[in-house]
Amino acid sequence: MNLSMQSLQTVLESLVGARVRLAKDEDVVAGVRPQLIVEPGSEEEVASVLALADKEGLRVVIRGGGTQLSLGAPPAGADILLSTARLNQIIEHVPHDLTVTVEAGLPLVTLQETLGQANQWLALDPDLSPAATIGGIVATNATGPRRLRYGGVRDQIIGVRVVLADGTIAKGGGKVVKNVAGYDLPKLFTGSLGTLGVIVSATFRLYPLPPTSRTVYLTSSILAPLCDLSLQVTASTLVATSINIVGATSQRDTYVMAVRFETSPEAAEDQSATFVEMATSKLDDTLQTPRILKDESEAQIWSQVLQHKDSPDSASQRIGLKVSLLPTEVARWLTSLEQVCQRLSLEADWQAYAGHGLVFVDLAGDETVLQMAVPELRQLAMEHRGSVVVTEAPPHLAAQLDMWGDVSGLEVMRNLKARFDPRRVLNPGRFVGGI
Repeated sequence: MNLSMQSLQTVLESLVGARVRLAKDEDVVAGVRPQLIVEPGSEEEVASVLALADKEGLRVVIRGGGTQLSLGAPPAGADILLSTARLNQIIEHVPHDLTVTVEAGLPLVTLQETLGQANQWLALDPDLSPAATIGGIVATNATGPRRLRYGGVRDQIIGVRVVLADGTIAKGGGKVVKNVAGYDLPKLFTGSLGTLGVIVSATFRLYPLPPTSRTVYLTSSILAPLCDLSLQVTASTLVATSINIVGATSQRDTYVMAVRFETSPEAAEDQSATFVEMATSKLDDTLQTPRILKDESEAQIWSQVLQHKDSPDSASQRIGLKVSLLPTEVARWLTSLEQVCQRLSLEADWQAYAGHGLVFVDLAGDETVLQMAVPELRQLAMEHRGSVVVTEAPPHLAAQLDMWGDVSGLEVMRNLKARFDPRRVLNPGRFVGGI
């Protein structure tokens, strides 16, 4: 960098106004403290900041709501933290076309409240705090239980506007003005962790709000019957919105399952009753009688029971894992997880989106043991045709762990990074293989 910090701040202020400040402790990203915080108010201001960073060889990290900054390895450098907080508008909502275009810094909860007034919604429900923004959800490819019915971000995003590392504004998908030749930008930038460019706005397809919801709730002292039921549902004519199974090593004899149906009143009643019959046929001493929940009792299950995480002992370290498996392999991997935890004296709370094979694990224990456990659990996932990503870890531990593991197509991903950000300006070192 040729500019002094004071000169850099002055130049940035000339680009974005007074929304430039020195970083504070709360601005640290995975243990790395940026020098300056910049809040551009338009895509043109984002472009000006990145053009300057590219010219001066600065490193830029990106923050939306700050809910997923623990995902990824610590950045290789951070001169500027670029916040999308001021990019928080709904650009266009076309109810009759079931589409919406929004700026990247808009919180998802705010968007859903507005869309709800038109009896519509964006069918994404990641288990994140209310601060989670559209741009962060796209950049991290965050998903939730309803992915079983509606798909993930890549299934719902139809257009994107991004600013590349050199300040170029590019567009792809719906409402195209300029494309980057040969690339499907909406899908390419989904899950790219801000390493290819800054997402400034996105266009999505929408769905009508479902008129009725019913959830079937049941518990078992053994995991296998619940996983078998999940497979039976997905192989049947039932159309479940989500299938969650929850467990914890501290309660090895209690597993909870919730299967949600969101559709017309008649269909919701019929499908939930059919699933109850399906579950009742498997009743024995291990499986309790299923209950159909609605209204307040249903909301309570989803907001409290299924999203609950026990706090680990204060002396323990804690990491988060995202495990991607075939649905048929979920039960076997979770059994292996329990065995590893018992042998290594670790505690685990986990939630499985069993219908589509995602498992989220909170793992707590001695730091040295956690470092041993991650590669072992990753190997077990590979044996079950899956993968493990460390989604959260204390900064000093994240610096020692392989957060991503081995992935296929790494050379292609490196080539994309070289194409879009040859000077490694954006989120350097945070993604797979040090990208």
